Amino acid sequence: MTEPDLSLAPLERSPTLTEKVTDAIVQAVMERRIPFGSRLVEAELSRALNVSRVPIREALRLLESQGVVVNTPYKGMCLMTVDERKLDEILSVRTLLEERAVRLAIARRASGEASSDELRAALARMREAVEAGSSAQMAASDVGFHRALLRMAGNETLRAMWEIMARQFQMIVGIAWHSLDTERERNYGDHERLLSMIEAGQEAEAAREIVPHIMEGVAVGLRDVAPAPSVARFVPRAPGR
Repeated sequence: MTEPDLSLAPLERSPTLTEKVTDAIVQAVMERRIPFGSRLVEAELSRALNVSRVPIREALRLLESQGVVVNTPYKGMCLMTVDERKLDEILSVRTLLEERAVRLAIARRASGEASSDELRAALARMREAVEAGSSAQMAASDVGFHRALLRMAGNETLRAMWEIMARQFQMIVGIAWHSLDTERERNYGDHERLLSMIEAGQEAEAAREIVPHIMEGVAVGLRDVAPAPSVARFVPRAPGR
């Protein structure tokens, strides 16, 4: 019996409707159209995004599993609340994960197990975001750079822990850069310097650099994030069917 030839060209996967809804909600949070603490009502989101409740429900469950949405008694699904303590907790955990990741990444690059190509590509996307002046693009490229660092580290358990919190990181970064337009160039420079340290094999310096780089989010703070009773006034942009 002839075996089938499965040497087919891989297909590019299109995002599912649930993923599009999830991204639309996160985008609205970064643009401050959905404040932290807001109640997320399925029916309102369904009307705003012009989709059925099924992908809305699935998106909210996904965000709940990532700590972005909280199922609150008597209120239902609400966006996470963020104060200085919560922000410090999130970024402190991220710092611990990425300190280890940067050391592993440098060691794997030195041994030839990994390259910094993906980091360079992520930095190029960040350059595009800076020139476009887009906070959302800046946040996505920022998280993309650090995701590439975690992949370069080669520790799947470490990366899985980081990915659980990735959307929280993206929202925090997005909100921070939304109000700090003039800081985007400096933020790009921070990532460029970090990449140079990684490629130079400066493990101790890179590990030290990652701490203030991440923890500056606490100093930046999240201004104007008072909770709202409903999402109705903060309509996400429709992702399309």
